[in-house]
Amino acid sequence: MSRFLIALVFLLTCSPVVLADTEFSTTQPDFLLTAPTNVSKKLRLETAFDYVGGADFSNGLGGVEVFRTSLSVDYSIFKLSYMASDFAWTHTEGVAKTFSVGGSLTPWDILHDFTLQARLLNDTVGDRWRYWVNGEVASSFETTFPGAVGVGFDGGIAYDFWQGWMLGLTARTVALSPLNQDLLGEAEIGLAVAVSQKALRRTLQSLGLSDDVLNGSDAINFSFAVSRVEKTYRLDSGNSLYQSGYLGVVHSKAGLYLDYAPNEDIVMSIGPEYHYLREYRLYNSAGSYQSSHKLDNAFGGYVRVLWKF
Repeated sequence: MSRFLIALVFLLTCSPVVLADTEFSTTQPDFLLTAPTNVSKKLRLETAFDYVGGADFSNGLGGVEVFRTSLSVDYSIFKLSYMASDFAWTHTEGVAKTFSVGGSLTPWDILHDFTLQARLLNDTVGDRWRYWVNGEVASSFETTFPGAVGVGFDGGIAYDFWQGWMLGLTARTVALSPLNQDLLGEAEIGLAVAVSQKALRRTLQSLGLSDDVLNGSDAINFSFAVSRVEKTYRLDSGNSLYQSGYLGVVHSKAGLYLDYAPNEDIVMSIGPEYHYLREYRLYNSAGSYQSSHKLDNAFGGYVRVLWKF
């Protein structure tokens, strides 16, 4: 499956989305500012596409750009997600030199993720605080399922620190089957600030910068988020670098997002992103660390559509 087919699947499945019936309803990729507040009796679907622009390895030999498409289904306390990441390599002779092999090399083409989550805790404390904890089982691999299988948790807290301005802190950890202390399944930490257009206008009015607060809308939300992620994938038995080895994809990301909900059943999100402190880490089949390869920073973007029925 090429990156163009992945993008086509995304476009064909794009339909409106819904968030939970709560004022704390801003989310963004890999960083959940708020989990759904209520157990849903309806089916919720989500599709998203994000792009990481072309960037060279820090040694100047070869480069890569990444296209990601994800689909998820959310019902009751459960959420099932799938993501495909398509890697488009450039100057493959240089890529081979980066990984210390001869000839031309595309180390991997598409990486796959399956995640099943169950909502364990989700509540509010007073009018300003809320928290959530999810348990999850994850599978990540090159082409051979189930690949790297792990179990873990993700959760977070959010606080209304000033007139509808939300501050969120989240964390996620997934542990793989014991192989080697070098190998980590998944780790993520993030921080976000979110505000609705109406709350933003109210803030500007209180500062004497605007008199137009009545035209504000809760249907439009803005958020800024930063996160740090490390994710491990199982490579194929025929992989040209490490047969049945492991790959760690590490990156930090900053993004600015706009969410628009024209009605209670539709939410659309879009925003630019900046990826930095990027690195690919390689492990052998026993999970022992072998090498790491740094990438230059890159700009990207994100689009998401959700709906319920």
